[in-house]
Amino acid sequence: MATVPTMAILTPLSLADARRIGALYGLEIADVRGLLAGSVNSNFALTLADGRGQAFLRVYEEQQLHAASREALMLEHLAAGGVATPQPLRRRDATSGSEGAAFIAEHAGKPVALFPWVAGESLCQARVTPEATRRVGAALARVHLVGASFEGANASRFDLDSLDQRLQGLRAPGSAASAAPAAGPPASTLPPEVAAAVDELTGRLQRMRAAAPRTSGPETLIHGDLFRDNVLWQDGEISALLDFESASRGSAVFDLAVTMLAWCFGDDLDPELAAALAAGYTSVRPLSTEERGRIFHESLVAALRFSITRITDFELRPKGSGVYKDFRRFLARQRTLERLGSEGLLALLRVDRV
Repeated sequence: MATVPTMAILTPLSLADARRIGALYGLEIADVRGLLAGSVNSNFALTLADGRGQAFLRVYEEQQLHAASREALMLEHLAAGGVATPQPLRRRDATSGSEGAAFIAEHAGKPVALFPWVAGESLCQARVTPEATRRVGAALARVHLVGASFEGANASRFDLDSLDQRLQGLRAPGSAASAAPAAGPPASTLPPEVAAAVDELTGRLQRMRAAAPRTSGPETLIHGDLFRDNVLWQDGEISALLDFESASRGSAVFDLAVTMLAWCFGDDLDPELAAALAAGYTSVRPLSTEERGRIFHESLVAALRFSITRITDFELRPKGSGVYKDFRRFLARQRTLERLGSEGLLALLRVDRV
């Protein structure tokens, strides 16, 4: 799997521990190497004995056994349905019909999963082409089609109520309304630029509530975080979709909007990239009239989500504490969407409302 140097290994893994875990899956481990990749979990490359290649090991730093098991079941479901995502390895001691725990081991009191190694690289923004976004759109649509029959997904943690709680937590941390544990100091002591952004985002959220469509539309399994570093490429093809930790039941067009904001912005929203993304998506899963009518609203919600979470989860952390993601990028994207308006965005995506 491609590696990006963004964080430290939070939970060390010795060769002896790697061999103990590998044996549960019928693997003989010759070497272990930490991967500086991801912003949540500790990841390792396992070299298999006798030249049998590699495997990928993940230590779940935040998820408990039940959540890690549910994620393993979800990935098995998606992979079995033809989604390009690595299918978790099953333990040799697992009995037929076992639930998700059959995929999970334990290390240092934390859940562990093993996956086949998938070769590939992630793309920087300069390398993203309309053909790439077309393929990403089609891959996302397959997630939604296959994921619709998976029944174990949680509800989204990023609906408007949850985002509102995060904003309230920024204004009055420690109050009952706060949902962001590391929200930071009260608005009066926030850095001036952050305090101004919180005010701006609060106003936007209130306007979104007032303008929200009356119906929420059908839900399916959504990835929720399909950024460029969560897609691997090899020879111009997608070799894997990664990191389904934000997956939940939710709106397919919200997920499409997240992906558009992640892939189709450089200095501004690129019309060719966005149109190709939408074309790739609708070639696999056409959008209903109701979904087309929700694209603008869901795009605003997506931009709001990442503006807020990048303040609560990154901006207010001590500098040098790990990966940094700038909330200003998504605040700018939100302003771009508002300038376009609903009809402008539909025209740019080349998606008619009816």
